Amino acid sequence: MREVNGPINAETKKNQKKLRVFLIFLVLSILFWSLIKLSKEYISDVEFELAYSDIPQNKLIQNEPEKKVKLTLKTVGFKLLNYGFKKRVLDYSLTEIQRKGGSLYFSETRSNINYLQAQLSAETVVLNIEPDTLFFDLGVKRSKKVPVISQVEFEFKTGYNFVGNHELTPNEVSVSGPEKVIDTIQEVYTLPIELKNISESFEQEVALKVPNESVVLSDQTVTVKGVVDKITDGSYNLPFEVINLPRNVIISTYPKEVKVVYQVALKDYNKIPENSFRIQCDYKQTEDNNLDYLIPKLVDMPEIITDVKIIPNKIEFLIKK
Repeated sequence: MREVNGPINAETKKNQKKLRVFLIFLVLSILFWSLIKLSKEYISDVEFELAYSDIPQNKLIQNEPEKKVKLTLKTVGFKLLNYGFKKRVLDYSLTEIQRKGGSLYFSETRSNINYLQAQLSAETVVLNIEPDTLFFDLGVKRSKKVPVISQVEFEFKTGYNFVGNHELTPNEVSVSGPEKVIDTIQEVYTLPIELKNISESFEQEVALKVPNESVVLSDQTVTVKGVVDKITDGSYNLPFEVINLPRNVIISTYPKEVKVVYQVALKDYNKIPENSFRIQCDYKQTEDNNLDYLIPKLVDMPEIITDVKIIPNKIEFLIKK
């Protein structure tokens, strides 16, 4: 066995050594060939992203402008390879922008070729740029105040609730940006969050949702706060008043009273007198909406109560002739 395997193993090792030498020379050849090729000049199209600067004073971009341009470059292969793999953002100046009409402006991209080329390597020449024209809708910077709408949801421990209403501070913010965008914004919303297992008074910062990426808010957050305490139910059976009843109309209502059910902090339960409520039914509202019932509404009630309900919420009536 030794006599047979010995020469075979030696021959195998010799062949493997030759193969390794061949592979090394092959890799070196490919490397030198690549270096020679990449050191030569080529002409190729490369796409770049744009960031705009030098926007005219007191103006803001109102539309979504072109974000990319295609440059025809003449440079060595190394640089082309680098531009292809490493995405670059080029600054595009709007100092040469021209007005087309109204709020529409345009910029001929060839006017910025030298400026763009200066941001590339010294070995790179920009031969062409596409598109040949960029269009912009420029508007006057404007600000206005809008209300903040809460998207905060509250979940209380059993037996607890707000004493009064929760508050947002501030309850309105200034929005600044292009006039066309500002005109469309009527309110700003908080981020939707949920506060759970509430059993005591709290203050919580909540971030605001920016309604459009082109606008700036005067505040990034608001504070939501509320007074929380143990609560209990209270109720009264109360008469109601019918208003705006024509002089020549006499009606009979059923029922004659409604039940007002409310929640109040346990410590304030004895502070709610019966005469602190006033309920009205507007006959004109019924007539204008062609209804066959009256709608009872609370026009006066204590500020410290919450979750007020009127039972029933419809009052039947008959007109007496």
